[in-house]
Amino acid sequence: MANLRKREKVAVVLNCIIFIFTLFATIAMIIGFHFMGDIKVLSSRNFKAFKYFTVDSNVFAGLISLVFVIYKLCCPQKKTELPVPLYILKLAATTGVTLTMMVTVFFLAPRSTTTYFDYFKNSNLFMHLLTPLVCIISFIFFEPAENPKFPLSFTGLIPMVLYAFFYIPNVLLHLENGKVLGAYDWYGFLFAGLNTIWFVIPLLLVVTWIFALGLWALNRKFAKK
Repeated sequence: MANLRKREKVAVVLNCIIFIFTLFATIAMIIGFHFMGDIKVLSSRNFKAFKYFTVDSNVFAGLISLVFVIYKLCCPQKKTELPVPLYILKLAATTGVTLTMMVTVFFLAPRSTTTYFDYFKNSNLFMHLLTPLVCIISFIFFEPAENPKFPLSFTGLIPMVLYAFFYIPNVLLHLENGKVLGAYDWYGFLFAGLNTIWFVIPLLLVVTWIFALGLWALNRKFAKK
């Protein structure tokens, strides 16, 4: 840490926080530890929890944050800028948790059959809010790349695209009389019917890229200052 500049030290601390948040939230969900009441919204015990993009994107962000910390502590550089491969991973991870947070805030929580804030209790307090916010702050202000080109913004789609290869077949293989079963469309994206898949999936991809583009642009503007 002594060889790192102030901005890098802040980034290391923030990424340590991301990893700790992720580790705690993931373990708490897997073992069924509830510290804010017995709320089980978008939550599953054991490794069934990994069916959720929420969990997958947070774990991915936590692991990449650990890689970031190891890189900064073990490979001190004269330049503070991230190498392109690590920048791509950070952008993809941050985009993933940003999508998680935004979908929860503006789509899932408002449609809650209980209360809005049930989506921000127990492990989901970290996965839907705290961890994404720390990821966004760290990436935008403290993780500069040497010269991130515009095409790199499309790498933010990686987590969403990979998850779609699991989520879409999971829905299509569990239809009843041609209708989507809610138990397998747990995010409710196809609540208006199966035919909306041709609109919903492209929309999610566009929205995800917009988040990635925004993160890319804000990182270019603020991270080097």
